[in-house]
Amino acid sequence: MTEGFIGQRMIKLPEKTIKELKKNPLTLPLYMTAIGFFPKAKNHLRERKSGSNDYILIYCVDGAGSINIYNRKETLTPNSLYIIPPETPHKYQAINKNPWSIYWLLFSGTNAKDIFQRYSENSLPIVKDIPYEASKTKVFDNIIDVLKNGYDTNDLEYANMRLWQLFSAFIFHEQHEKKRDNNNNDVVGEAIKFMQSNLDNKISIDSIAEHTNYSGSHFYSLFKKGTGYSPLQYFNQLKIQKSREYLSFTNLSIKELSYKLGYEDPFYFSRLFKKSIGISPVEYRNKYRQL
Repeated sequence: MTEGFIGQRMIKLPEKTIKELKKNPLTLPLYMTAIGFFPKAKNHLRERKSGSNDYILIYCVDGAGSINIYNRKETLTPNSLYIIPPETPHKYQAINKNPWSIYWLLFSGTNAKDIFQRYSENSLPIVKDIPYEASKTKVFDNIIDVLKNGYDTNDLEYANMRLWQLFSAFIFHEQHEKKRDNNNNDVVGEAIKFMQSNLDNKISIDSIAEHTNYSGSHFYSLFKKGTGYSPLQYFNQLKIQKSREYLSFTNLSIKELSYKLGYEDPFYFSRLFKKSIGISPVEYRNKYRQL
């Protein structure tokens, strides 16, 4: 492998530190052994004929590169991800005409195999397209920043626990987006959006059902099945959540606040609030006031 790329950042943990991570119950499930960033990595080439002891994550943010594995060639382009499993022969390299910039990570742990299974298809690695978000690269940079000054136990725990945030974003992004898209298109999603846009109004369940083009009874059944709550229960919970904002960030009296949220009886609103939150609106304001 050609090393020494201008602007590169790299941390390789000492064996002694890795042994500590294996003994620490907070880091044992998932820990890194090395992490780095190679920008415009021209002539970057690495071949492991016997594979690696750890999983290798490569996240391409610019340019392009290739990975030869399982007698096939995979290409990584901007915003794509690949995880190479342990003890798997492989070779990866930058495409010299347009060399990749990559964040990379070597990781292991008792949960590492489970994480790989969530990412893979039929237990085989795949090129996974990941929409770019600066927050992902900031996590990499933050981990490197924390570890570059040493390996204090607290810093090691913090850095390795941030790996969960990375894998959550990388592995479950597609499922989350698909679920959100489906929710936005179904009757439950449409009803919730209608409720959210009418939190300061008093609307009936029939009017919500009419908005979704379903009969009242059919809508009620679909909503209860989809959320576990009746439409009224869900709408009241949204209103209570909104009331917490008003209590924290406005000078509205409890009476004004309840009217604003469509409750004609302030005492009914207060009872509803206490049943949901566990304390009265006045107690909540005194405890969480932000003005």
